[in-house]
Amino acid sequence: MTFDPGLGGIDPAATVPAGDASPVRTAVLAAYPAVRAGLRALLESAAGIAVVAELPPAVLGSPGRDDRFDVLVADLNGEPEGLRAGIAAAYPGMPVVFLAAEAQDHTPVPHVPSGYLLRHAGAEEIAAAVRAVALGLTVYDPAVPAAVHLDDGRPAPAREADGGEPLTDREVEVLALLALGLPNKGIAQRLGISEHTAKFHVGAILAKLGAAGRTEAVMLAARRGLVSL
Repeated sequence: MTFDPGLGGIDPAATVPAGDASPVRTAVLAAYPAVRAGLRALLESAAGIAVVAELPPAVLGSPGRDDRFDVLVADLNGEPEGLRAGIAAAYPGMPVVFLAAEAQDHTPVPHVPSGYLLRHAGAEEIAAAVRAVALGLTVYDPAVPAAVHLDDGRPAPAREADGGEPLTDREVEVLALLALGLPNKGIAQRLGISEHTAKFHVGAILAKLGAAGRTEAVMLAARRGLVSL
């Protein structure tokens, strides 16, 4: 999964509130109660997130809807286009993390911080997406069509580090997962490579970007356009 650094290039992994900072108030929206309950359980296991509402799609047409939350996590199972339109009308400008069964089911939402994930995404990925969109970023699974994250007409990101040695395709994939704060083991599992190989790629990325650490690498990559928007 990749994140949009357009509003500051903040590493989602560094956005977990510390101490008594306010958690991200989150609502989950899904057609089936079991799915809503499952999303609540996933999110409540993550630090810095408070699930304050479970909503059925019918609430989108209700004048008395509950909007006392910061981020909406919406399962698009069934009618993705209708749900997207209903959410846009009911909660204009609301940051939303969309979960779709297929990558092709995602349609970009212009000018709104959004997450585009697949339904099999794990708790860590969904939580990272919630924190990111709450900060005004956009995140997406690498499988999501490029039209979603390049819909604003901007060119595809450069892959060179300030004119230095270009990143390989694999390093770009690793960089996207670094932006989520995944450890080497998590990167290895996600890409189907060994942990040693993941560590090697991370080291190569740090060297090419001139970064002292993983978070700095993500920040530098965001500023240089190495992470897709």
